Amino acid sequence: MNEKIAMGFHTCVDYELIWNKSVVEEQIKKHNIHNKDLEMNIEIVSERDIWIASLAHLKEGVGCEIIPKSEKLSKEFAEHFEYKITLGGTATRAAIAISKLGYPSLLQTSCYNEYVRKLLPENIRAIQGVKGKETIYPHIVLQCAGGVRIKSNDIDFITPRENRILISYDEDSLNLAVLEKEFGNEIRKCEVFLLGSFTEILDFDILKDRIEKTYNMLSYLPDSAVVVMEDGCYVKEEFRHYIHSKLSHRADILSMNEDELQKYIGYRINIMDVDEVMNGVKKIYNKTGIKNILIHSASWVIAYGENAKKLKSALESGINMSATRFRKGDDFNKEDYLYTKSISNKVDSVEFCNRLEEEYGKYICCIPCKDLSFVECPTVVGLGDAFVGGLVLGLL
Repeated sequence: MNEKIAMGFHTCVDYELIWNKSVVEEQIKKHNIHNKDLEMNIEIVSERDIWIASLAHLKEGVGCEIIPKSEKLSKEFAEHFEYKITLGGTATRAAIAISKLGYPSLLQTSCYNEYVRKLLPENIRAIQGVKGKETIYPHIVLQCAGGVRIKSNDIDFITPRENRILISYDEDSLNLAVLEKEFGNEIRKCEVFLLGSFTEILDFDILKDRIEKTYNMLSYLPDSAVVVMEDGCYVKEEFRHYIHSKLSHRADILSMNEDELQKYIGYRINIMDVDEVMNGVKKIYNKTGIKNILIHSASWVIAYGENAKKLKSALESGINMSATRFRKGDDFNKEDYLYTKSISNKVDSVEFCNRLEEEYGKYICCIPCKDLSFVECPTVVGLGDAFVGGLVLGLL
Protein backbone atom coordinates (compact mmCIF):
# COMPACT_ATOMS: atom_id res chain seq x y z
CA MET A 1 0.00 0.00 0.00
CA ASN A 2 3.06 2.26 0.06
CA GLU A 3 4.08 2.08 -3.59
CA LYS A 4 6.35 4.89 -4.80
CA ILE A 5 5.56 4.27 -8.47
CA ALA A 6 2.09 4.43 -10.05
CA MET A 7 1.14 3.78 -13.66
CA GLY A 8 -1.94 3.95 -15.86
CA PHE A 9 -3.97 3.09 -17.74
CA HIS A 10 -3.57 0.66 -20.59
CA THR A 11 -3.61 -3.11 -20.18
CA CYS A 12 -4.19 -5.60 -22.97
CA VAL A 13 -3.70 -9.23 -23.92
CA ASP A 14 -0.99 -9.53 -26.57
CA TYR A 15 -0.66 -12.30 -29.13
CA GLU A 16 3.07 -12.16 -29.91
CA LEU A 17 3.35 -13.78 -33.33
CA ILE A 18 6.32 -16.00 -34.07
CA TRP A 19 7.83 -14.65 -37.28
CA ASN A 20 7.43 -16.91 -40.30
CA LYS A 21 8.58 -15.49 -43.63
CA SER A 22 6.88 -18.27 -45.59
CA VAL A 23 3.50 -17.31 -44.13
CA VAL A 24 4.04 -13.66 -45.08
CA GLU A 25 4.96 -14.49 -48.68
CA GLU A 26 2.08 -16.97 -48.99
CA GLN A 27 -0.42 -14.35 -47.81
CA ILE A 28 0.93 -11.79 -50.29
CA LYS A 29 0.03 -14.24 -53.07
CA LYS A 30 -3.28 -15.28 -51.52
CA HIS A 31 -4.46 -11.66 -51.29
CA ASN A 32 -2.96 -10.72 -54.68
CA ILE A 33 -0.90 -7.86 -53.22
CA HIS A 34 1.62 -6.04 -55.42
CA ASN A 35 4.20 -3.37 -54.80
CA LYS A 36 1.93 -0.62 -56.14
CA ASP A 37 -0.66 -1.55 -53.48
CA LEU A 38 1.63 -0.89 -50.51
CA GLU A 39 0.42 2.13 -48.54
CA MET A 40 0.86 3.02 -44.88
CA ASN A 41 -2.15 5.24 -44.26
CA ILE A 42 -5.27 3.40 -45.39
CA GLU A 43 -8.60 2.51 -43.80
CA ILE A 44 -8.46 -1.07 -42.48
CA VAL A 45 -11.68 -2.84 -43.47
CA SER A 46 -10.31 -6.26 -44.50
CA GLU A 47 -7.50 -8.67 -43.70
CA ARG A 48 -5.94 -7.70 -47.03
CA ASP A 49 -5.75 -4.10 -45.81
CA ILE A 50 -3.89 -5.26 -42.68
CA TRP A 51 -1.32 -7.01 -44.84
CA ILE A 52 -0.94 -4.00 -47.13
CA ALA A 53 -0.34 -1.57 -44.27
CA SER A 54 1.95 -3.99 -42.41
CA LEU A 55 4.12 -4.65 -45.46
CA ALA A 56 4.34 -0.93 -46.24
CA HIS A 57 5.60 -0.20 -42.72
CA LEU A 58 8.03 -3.14 -42.74
CA LYS A 59 9.43 -1.92 -46.06
CA GLU A 60 10.05 1.57 -44.67
CA GLY A 61 11.33 0.35 -41.30
CA VAL A 62 8.61 2.24 -39.43
CA GLY A 63 6.59 0.88 -36.51
CA CYS A 64 2.85 1.48 -36.33
CA GLU A 65 -0.46 0.73 -34.63
CA ILE A 66 -3.24 -0.56 -36.89
CA ILE A 67 -6.88 -0.45 -35.75
CA PRO A 68 -9.11 -2.58 -38.02
CA LYS A 69 -12.88 -2.31 -38.19
CA SER A 70 -13.49 -5.39 -36.05
CA GLU A 71 -11.90 -7.72 -33.51
CA LYS A 72 -12.53 -10.60 -35.94
CA LEU A 73 -10.03 -9.20 -38.46
CA SER A 74 -7.28 -9.13 -35.84
CA LYS A 75 -7.92 -12.74 -34.86
CA GLU A 76 -8.03 -13.93 -38.48
CA PHE A 77 -4.66 -12.30 -39.12
CA ALA A 78 -3.14 -13.93 -36.02
CA GLU A 79 -4.35 -17.44 -36.87
CA HIS A 80 -1.84 -17.71 -39.73
CA PHE A 81 0.99 -17.78 -37.17
CA GLU A 82 1.99 -19.55 -34.01
CA TYR A 83 2.00 -17.12 -31.07
CA LYS A 84 2.50 -16.75 -27.34
CA ILE A 85 0.14 -14.84 -25.07
CA THR A 86 1.55 -12.03 -22.91
CA LEU A 87 0.34 -8.80 -21.33
CA GLY A 88 0.84 -5.49 -23.09
CA GLY A 89 0.10 -1.81 -22.76
CA THR A 90 2.81 0.73 -21.94
CA ALA A 91 1.99 1.08 -18.26
CA THR A 92 1.52 -2.67 -17.79
CA ARG A 93 4.73 -3.73 -19.55
CA ALA A 94 6.68 -1.06 -17.69
CA ALA A 95 5.29 -2.31 -14.37
CA ILE A 96 6.17 -5.91 -15.28
CA ALA A 97 9.70 -4.87 -16.26
CA ILE A 98 10.49 -3.21 -12.95
CA SER A 99 8.82 -6.05 -11.03
CA LYS A 100 11.58 -8.34 -12.35
CA LEU A 101 14.08 -6.21 -10.43
CA GLY A 102 11.98 -6.45 -7.28
CA TYR A 103 10.22 -3.07 -7.46
CA PRO A 104 6.51 -2.92 -6.60
CA SER A 105 4.10 -0.57 -8.35
CA LEU A 106 0.47 0.47 -8.45
CA LEU A 107 -1.36 0.03 -11.75
CA GLN A 108 -4.80 1.05 -12.94
CA THR A 109 -5.76 -1.36 -15.71
CA SER A 110 -8.12 -0.88 -18.64
CA CYS A 111 -9.28 -4.52 -18.57
CA TYR A 112 -9.25 -7.37 -16.10
CA ASN A 113 -9.66 -10.95 -17.29
CA GLU A 114 -8.22 -14.44 -16.89
CA TYR A 115 -4.90 -13.53 -18.52
CA VAL A 116 -4.43 -10.39 -16.42
CA ARG A 117 -5.05 -12.43 -13.27
CA LYS A 118 -2.69 -15.16 -14.43
CA LEU A 119 0.18 -13.13 -15.85
CA LEU A 120 0.38 -9.97 -13.71
CA PRO A 121 3.21 -10.35 -11.13
CA GLU A 122 2.27 -10.38 -7.45
CA ASN A 123 4.17 -7.19 -6.63
CA ILE A 124 1.96 -5.16 -8.98
CA ARG A 125 -1.19 -3.97 -7.17
CA ALA A 126 -3.92 -3.64 -9.79
CA ILE A 127 -6.88 -1.29 -9.56
CA GLN A 128 -9.44 -2.69 -12.00
CA GLY A 129 -10.54 -0.16 -14.60
CA VAL A 130 -13.34 -2.46 -15.75
CA LYS A 131 -15.03 -4.91 -13.37
CA GLY A 132 -17.00 -8.04 -14.24
CA LYS A 133 -16.05 -8.16 -17.91
CA GLU A 134 -14.09 -11.17 -19.15
CA THR A 135 -14.06 -10.43 -22.90
CA ILE A 136 -10.58 -10.63 -24.43
CA TYR A 137 -9.70 -8.32 -27.31
CA PRO A 138 -6.29 -9.56 -28.51
CA HIS A 139 -3.58 -7.15 -29.56
CA ILE A 140 -1.63 -8.76 -32.38
CA VAL A 141 2.11 -8.14 -32.38
CA LEU A 142 4.01 -8.81 -35.62
CA GLN A 143 7.73 -8.35 -35.09
CA CYS A 144 10.45 -8.74 -37.68
CA ALA A 145 14.24 -8.54 -37.54
CA GLY A 146 16.27 -6.21 -39.77
CA GLY A 147 17.85 -7.57 -42.94
CA VAL A 148 14.96 -9.93 -43.78
CA ARG A 149 14.17 -10.29 -47.48
CA ILE A 150 10.45 -10.47 -48.34
CA LYS A 151 9.86 -11.60 -51.94
CA SER A 152 6.48 -12.50 -53.42
CA ASN A 153 4.68 -11.39 -56.60
CA ASP A 154 6.57 -8.20 -57.60
CA ILE A 155 7.21 -7.27 -53.96
CA ASP A 156 10.91 -7.58 -53.16
CA PHE A 157 12.50 -5.68 -50.30
CA ILE A 158 14.85 -6.15 -47.35
CA THR A 159 13.69 -4.81 -44.00
CA PRO A 160 15.98 -1.88 -43.12
CA ARG A 161 15.75 -2.44 -39.33
CA GLU A 162 14.05 -4.54 -36.67
CA ASN A 163 10.44 -3.49 -36.37
CA ARG A 164 7.03 -4.25 -34.85
CA ILE A 165 3.48 -3.83 -36.11
CA LEU A 166 0.62 -3.66 -33.57
CA ILE A 167 -2.88 -4.67 -34.70
CA SER A 168 -5.97 -4.48 -32.51
CA TYR A 169 -9.62 -3.65 -32.20
CA ASP A 170 -10.19 -3.40 -28.44
CA GLU A 171 -13.42 -1.97 -26.98
CA ASP A 172 -11.81 -1.65 -23.55
CA SER A 173 -9.06 0.49 -25.07
CA LEU A 174 -11.45 2.45 -27.27
CA ASN A 175 -13.33 3.36 -24.07
CA LEU A 176 -10.25 3.55 -21.84
CA ALA A 177 -11.31 3.79 -18.19
CA VAL A 178 -9.86 6.49 -15.93
CA LEU A 179 -10.84 6.10 -12.27
CA GLU A 180 -10.38 9.71 -11.28
CA LYS A 181 -11.15 9.50 -7.55
CA GLU A 182 -10.67 5.81 -6.83
CA PHE A 183 -7.18 5.72 -8.35
CA GLY A 184 -6.43 9.28 -7.27
CA ASN A 185 -6.89 8.38 -3.61
CA GLU A 186 -4.37 5.54 -4.02
CA ILE A 187 -1.55 7.68 -5.46
CA ARG A 188 -1.30 10.35 -2.78
CA LYS A 189 2.16 9.23 -1.64
CA CYS A 190 3.65 8.23 -5.00
CA GLU A 191 6.92 9.82 -6.19
CA VAL A 192 6.68 8.98 -9.89
CA PHE A 193 3.66 8.55 -12.17
CA LEU A 194 3.89 7.01 -15.64
CA LEU A 195 1.03 7.99 -17.93
CA GLY A 196 0.68 5.80 -21.01
CA SER A 197 -0.74 7.08 -24.27
CA PHE A 198 -4.39 7.29 -25.34
CA THR A 199 -3.73 6.20 -28.92
CA GLU A 200 -6.65 3.80 -29.26
CA ILE A 201 -9.41 6.23 -28.32
CA LEU A 202 -11.01 7.31 -31.60
CA ASP A 203 -14.04 9.25 -30.31
CA PHE A 204 -13.21 12.85 -29.35
CA ASP A 205 -15.97 13.09 -26.74
CA ILE A 206 -14.58 10.04 -24.98
CA LEU A 207 -11.04 11.41 -25.22
CA LYS A 208 -12.07 14.80 -23.84
CA ASP A 209 -13.74 13.15 -20.85
CA ARG A 210 -10.77 10.86 -20.11
CA ILE A 211 -8.22 13.67 -20.34
CA GLU A 212 -10.26 15.83 -17.98
CA LYS A 213 -10.44 12.93 -15.51
CA THR A 214 -6.71 12.29 -15.93
CA TYR A 215 -5.86 15.91 -15.17
CA ASN A 216 -8.03 15.85 -12.05
CA MET A 217 -6.60 12.48 -10.99
CA LEU A 218 -3.02 13.78 -11.24
CA SER A 219 -3.92 16.50 -8.73
CA TYR A 220 -3.98 13.83 -6.02
CA LEU A 221 -0.21 13.36 -6.44
CA PRO A 222 2.24 15.19 -4.15
CA ASP A 223 3.50 18.42 -5.73
CA SER A 224 7.00 16.93 -5.83
CA ALA A 225 5.94 13.84 -7.81
CA VAL A 226 7.38 13.50 -11.31
CA VAL A 227 4.87 12.80 -14.11
CA VAL A 228 6.18 11.07 -17.24
CA MET A 229 3.86 11.05 -20.25
CA GLU A 230 4.78 8.38 -22.80
CA ASP A 231 3.59 9.31 -26.29
CA GLY A 232 2.37 7.07 -29.10
CA CYS A 233 1.52 6.85 -32.80
CA TYR A 234 -1.96 8.36 -32.94
CA VAL A 235 -4.39 7.43 -35.69
CA LYS A 236 -5.78 10.95 -35.33
CA GLU A 237 -2.82 13.32 -34.93
CA GLU A 238 -5.05 16.16 -33.76
CA PHE A 239 -5.85 14.07 -30.67
CA ARG A 240 -2.17 13.97 -29.83
CA HIS A 241 -1.84 17.75 -29.87
CA TYR A 242 -5.01 18.10 -27.80
CA ILE A 243 -3.64 15.77 -25.11
CA HIS A 244 -0.30 17.60 -24.96
CA SER A 245 -2.00 20.97 -24.57
CA LYS A 246 -4.35 19.79 -21.81
CA LEU A 247 -1.71 17.98 -19.74
CA SER A 248 1.35 20.15 -20.37
CA HIS A 249 1.00 21.98 -17.04
CA ARG A 250 1.29 18.76 -15.03
CA ALA A 251 3.60 16.62 -17.20
CA ASP A 252 7.28 16.97 -16.32
CA ILE A 253 8.56 14.77 -19.16
CA LEU A 254 7.09 13.98 -22.58
CA SER A 255 8.74 10.82 -23.90
CA MET A 256 8.51 9.37 -27.42
CA ASN A 257 10.48 7.20 -29.84
CA GLU A 258 12.08 8.30 -33.10
CA ASP A 259 9.07 7.24 -35.22
CA GLU A 260 6.75 9.34 -33.06
CA LEU A 261 9.18 12.26 -33.27
CA GLN A 262 9.12 12.13 -37.06
CA LYS A 263 5.36 11.76 -37.23
CA TYR A 264 5.00 14.79 -34.98
CA ILE A 265 7.20 17.05 -37.12
CA GLY A 266 5.73 15.68 -40.35
CA TYR A 267 8.85 14.52 -42.19
CA ARG A 268 11.58 11.88 -42.07
CA ILE A 269 15.02 12.71 -40.70
CA ASN A 270 18.42 11.07 -40.45
CA ILE A 271 18.55 10.12 -36.77
CA MET A 272 22.36 10.28 -36.85
CA ASP A 273 22.37 13.89 -38.11
CA VAL A 274 22.79 16.17 -35.09
CA ASP A 275 21.14 19.23 -36.62
CA GLU A 276 18.17 17.39 -38.12
CA VAL A 277 17.48 15.67 -34.81
CA MET A 278 17.75 18.84 -32.74
CA ASN A 279 15.58 20.85 -35.11
CA GLY A 280 12.86 18.24 -34.56
CA VAL A 281 13.33 18.11 -30.79
CA LYS A 282 13.20 21.91 -30.46
CA LYS A 283 10.05 22.06 -32.59
CA ILE A 284 8.29 19.69 -30.18
CA TYR A 285 9.65 21.48 -27.12
CA ASN A 286 8.50 24.88 -28.32
CA LYS A 287 5.06 23.70 -29.41
CA THR A 288 4.10 21.53 -26.41
CA GLY A 289 5.42 23.75 -23.62
CA ILE A 290 6.32 20.63 -21.60
CA LYS A 291 9.38 21.12 -19.38
CA ASN A 292 11.46 18.25 -20.74
CA ILE A 293 11.29 16.40 -24.05
CA LEU A 294 12.76 12.90 -24.17
CA ILE A 295 13.40 10.95 -27.37
CA HIS A 296 14.44 7.29 -27.23
CA SER A 297 15.78 5.63 -30.36
CA ALA A 298 17.69 2.51 -31.33
CA SER A 299 20.93 4.50 -31.26
CA TRP A 300 20.62 7.10 -28.48
CA VAL A 301 18.36 8.72 -25.91
CA ILE A 302 18.08 12.52 -25.72
CA ALA A 303 16.60 14.68 -22.99
CA TYR A 304 16.12 18.37 -23.78
CA GLY A 305 14.85 20.94 -21.32
CA GLU A 306 15.37 22.72 -18.05
CA ASN A 307 16.18 19.55 -16.08
CA ALA A 308 17.85 17.53 -18.83
CA LYS A 309 21.23 17.19 -17.13
CA LYS A 310 19.59 15.83 -13.96
CA LEU A 311 18.01 12.99 -15.95
CA LYS A 312 21.27 11.24 -16.85
CA SER A 313 20.99 8.32 -14.43
CA ALA A 314 17.31 7.84 -15.34
CA LEU A 315 18.16 7.72 -19.06
CA GLU A 316 20.88 5.16 -18.40
CA SER A 317 18.45 3.05 -16.38
CA GLY A 318 15.94 3.18 -19.25
CA ILE A 319 18.55 2.15 -21.81
CA ASN A 320 19.69 -0.77 -19.66
CA MET A 321 16.13 -1.99 -19.17
CA SER A 322 15.17 -1.83 -22.87
CA ALA A 323 18.47 -3.45 -23.93
CA THR A 324 17.85 -6.27 -21.45
CA ARG A 325 14.42 -6.85 -22.94
CA PHE A 326 15.92 -6.73 -26.46
CA ARG A 327 18.32 -9.51 -25.42
CA LYS A 328 16.09 -11.66 -23.23
CA GLY A 329 12.45 -10.86 -24.02
CA ASP A 330 10.09 -11.41 -21.08
CA ASP A 331 12.46 -13.88 -19.43
CA PHE A 332 15.02 -11.74 -17.62
CA ASN A 333 16.07 -11.16 -14.04
CA LYS A 334 18.23 -8.79 -12.03
CA GLU A 335 21.44 -10.59 -13.07
CA ASP A 336 20.55 -10.13 -16.76
CA TYR A 337 19.92 -6.43 -16.14
CA LEU A 338 23.27 -6.01 -14.35
CA TYR A 339 25.07 -7.81 -17.18
CA THR A 340 23.48 -5.47 -19.71
CA LYS A 341 25.05 -2.52 -17.89
CA SER A 342 28.49 -3.93 -18.72
CA ILE A 343 27.87 -4.17 -22.48
CA SER A 344 29.78 -1.63 -24.57
CA ASN A 345 28.00 1.31 -26.16
CA LYS A 346 27.63 1.71 -29.92
CA VAL A 347 30.71 3.55 -31.20
CA ASP A 348 28.82 5.75 -33.68
CA SER A 349 26.25 6.55 -30.99
CA VAL A 350 28.96 7.71 -28.60
CA GLU A 351 30.29 10.03 -31.31
CA PHE A 352 26.77 11.35 -32.01
CA CYS A 353 26.13 12.12 -28.32
CA ASN A 354 29.48 13.89 -27.95
CA ARG A 355 28.79 16.11 -31.00
CA LEU A 356 25.26 16.87 -29.81
CA GLU A 357 26.29 17.97 -26.34
CA GLU A 358 29.22 20.03 -27.68
CA GLU A 359 26.97 21.92 -30.09
CA TYR A 360 23.81 22.35 -28.00
CA GLY A 361 25.11 22.86 -24.48
CA LYS A 362 23.55 22.81 -21.05
CA TYR A 363 19.96 21.95 -21.94
CA ILE A 364 20.93 18.60 -23.48
CA CYS A 365 21.66 15.17 -22.07
CA CYS A 366 22.42 12.48 -24.64
CA ILE A 367 23.19 8.85 -23.77
CA PRO A 368 24.34 6.24 -26.34
CA CYS A 369 22.61 2.89 -26.64
CA LYS A 370 24.25 -0.49 -26.14
CA ASP A 371 25.88 -2.38 -29.00
CA LEU A 372 23.55 -5.37 -29.30
CA SER A 373 24.64 -6.52 -32.75
CA PHE A 374 25.58 -9.92 -31.25
CA VAL A 375 21.94 -10.72 -30.32
CA GLU A 376 20.67 -13.41 -32.71
CA CYS A 377 16.97 -13.47 -31.73
CA PRO A 378 16.02 -9.99 -30.52
CA THR A 379 12.69 -8.99 -29.00
CA VAL A 380 11.52 -5.73 -30.60
CA VAL A 381 8.05 -5.41 -29.09
CA GLY A 382 7.76 -3.52 -25.81
CA LEU A 383 11.18 -1.88 -25.95
CA GLY A 384 9.72 1.58 -25.39
CA ASP A 385 7.64 0.22 -22.52
CA ALA A 386 10.73 -1.36 -20.93
CA PHE A 387 12.64 1.89 -21.45
CA VAL A 388 10.11 3.98 -19.54
CA GLY A 389 9.99 1.31 -16.84
CA GLY A 390 13.73 1.76 -16.34
CA LEU A 391 13.31 5.52 -16.60
CA VAL A 392 10.85 5.72 -13.71
CA LEU A 393 13.19 3.66 -11.53
CA GLY A 394 15.94 6.18 -12.21
CA LEU A 395 13.60 9.02 -11.25
CA LEU A 396 12.97 7.71 -7.71
